[in-house]
Amino acid sequence: MTQPGKTDKLTGEISGIIVNDFDSTPFLAALDPQTSRDDSYRRVYRQISSGPYVLKSTLGLRMDVDGFAMENIDVQPSKLHLFEMFNMPQDKWAAPTSAQTRERMEKVAGFYDGIRIGKAEIGKTSIGTPQGTGKINAIRYRQGEFAIEGVDAPSPQGQFKMERFALKSFSMPNFMRWASGLSNPGQPPSPDQMLGLFRVLEGAEIKGVVAPHNTARQPITVDTISLNWGQLVGSIPSKANLVVKMVTPTDPTNPALQPLIVAGVDKLAIDLDLGAAWTESSGAFALTPATLDLGNLARAQLSVALAKVPRDLFTTMDRLEAMDQLAQVETGVIELSLRDRGVVDLVVAQFARMQNVSRDAARSAIVAMIRAQGEKIAASNLDAKVAVDALAGFVETSGQTLSIRLTPLGKLPVLQLMDVLDQEPIIALAQFRIEASTGL
Repeated sequence: MTQPGKTDKLTGEISGIIVNDFDSTPFLAALDPQTSRDDSYRRVYRQISSGPYVLKSTLGLRMDVDGFAMENIDVQPSKLHLFEMFNMPQDKWAAPTSAQTRERMEKVAGFYDGIRIGKAEIGKTSIGTPQGTGKINAIRYRQGEFAIEGVDAPSPQGQFKMERFALKSFSMPNFMRWASGLSNPGQPPSPDQMLGLFRVLEGAEIKGVVAPHNTARQPITVDTISLNWGQLVGSIPSKANLVVKMVTPTDPTNPALQPLIVAGVDKLAIDLDLGAAWTESSGAFALTPATLDLGNLARAQLSVALAKVPRDLFTTMDRLEAMDQLAQVETGVIELSLRDRGVVDLVVAQFARMQNVSRDAARSAIVAMIRAQGEKIAASNLDAKVAVDALAGFVETSGQTLSIRLTPLGKLPVLQLMDVLDQEPIIALAQFRIEASTGL
């Protein structure tokens, strides 16, 4: 163990190891000064596989694995610095400094750079602990994708299950180099260091999760959470896509969700599709379309266009410089559509309970308040009244779709719009031509 005076004993059994087509020549080339600069990849093993194996610990840990297999293992002699690997100074009790940790991880990462594996798989695994037994159907690596499949494990709140978790374009050497940059005890990683993770991976995916909720009786179920990114500018992706399909119970301890619970909504079905991309040639940034589907409540779509987004905005880490770059960005067309699938009736029912009136009376009162507010707004912005009237009609008849389109009347810097929105939202709307409509 890493703590002085504390020990553990680990024992294991393995039944059979099979090696097919072994060639020691690449390893010998790495040790030979005449050939150790060879940058080509040479195959060492066609396949390595094993039968079942068991690991046991005196602390109560037990791991049973059906077996593992690796295929097409190649090495690059110029990267296999074997003597450096085996001669790293070690003191089993002394904690390494951050510089020593980075040096060791860099050497190990360099060693992994010289190894290429076509595919690898660990079979069914059972991990027994004093708290319970967890199971994993398979751990796979193939063509840059690292995946864990079929997880079934205990947790303090209940059983956790996951069909699949995957990292895309995963590279162990790059991951170790990124992690070594974070090893600075006593100091939190800088934003630039954390953003370096985007260079290590190109995406992640989770499927088929059933997890216990902290307070609700029903579990959280995840069909898919998928995040992909690319077209890096510096450390920041200029293109990304997020997909979320899940069902989560409404938390009975959350005051903000009490209206949903009172209305009998005990869970929320979330279907989110969000895409964003920046085009360097034009400087245009588009969020198109961001779709949020809340099951039997509502479905919303939002698209936002920005213009003159400079490249340096993606590479600047200094806050003041970033604000200077952001000052160049101009607001484009903003479009919003909202489809009512029950959220209007929910709001009306909540208002009726609060005012102790019928639902029809509550709906009429809400529409009257919206129209009265529209009259006030019309004094300074006639276009805004169009949107208010459309909103009143949206509430007046359930099951409609409300559509709003905002087009800037001229050059409108994003920072200026944000500042006006914070101070006078009505004045901010006056910067746009507003088009609004409703329909079934």
